[in-house]
Amino acid sequence: MNRYASSITLMIAVLVVAVAVPLAAASVISDDSVESESDVAAESVAPGEQLAATIGAQNAEIEGEVSQRAFGLTVANAETDEAKATLIAERVATDETRLEELETRLEELQDDRDEGTISEGRYRAEVATVVAEMGSIERRAEIADTVAGGVPADVLSEAGVDTDAIESLRERAGERGGSDIADTAQEIVGDGVGESMSDDRRSDRGNESTAPTDS
Repeated sequence: MNRYASSITLMIAVLVVAVAVPLAAASVISDDSVESESDVAAESVAPGEQLAATIGAQNAEIEGEVSQRAFGLTVANAETDEAKATLIAERVATDETRLEELETRLEELQDDRDEGTISEGRYRAEVATVVAEMGSIERRAEIADTVAGGVPADVLSEAGVDTDAIESLRERAGERGGSDIADTAQEIVGDGVGESMSDDRRSDRGNESTAPTDS
């Protein structure tokens, strides 16, 4: 128990240091006098709104990283397959509900922007935060899928774990609400939004996630 608590404490300390490092602003290059639609949209975002977007996305990523690591450590330290299956079922159910809420929120934001009830800057700031949180859900689903692969099928079934549902959750979260939504988040915050704060995950999204080991 002390080792687990120490791991969580150390991990949180590392993430707190990470938040002090500002995200690199996305570079916008104009082609002579011709501006793209994304250039024009970016110019409509006030500095305060862009700062809010960056802070919101960073906070969502930090909270997600803490939750992701904590979940991975918890299932890694579970002593029985039954315990692991129960933890997976609880985590997946929670994340499925949260993803539905985020998907609904994106629809509401798009409607509000179309109706002109929110500014372009506020729309983009909130979208960036939602996309960042979706990335955290995707990575927790990857951990759940990896751990479930080592648990007997009958044990998973008894706990109500559906591996197809886990894969569906991972894929939906990985879509980040669609390419247009993902592009919007990247334009205001940067290409790394929605990805892990770990350098190796930001540079290579092709690697599969694995649950932390008990070392």
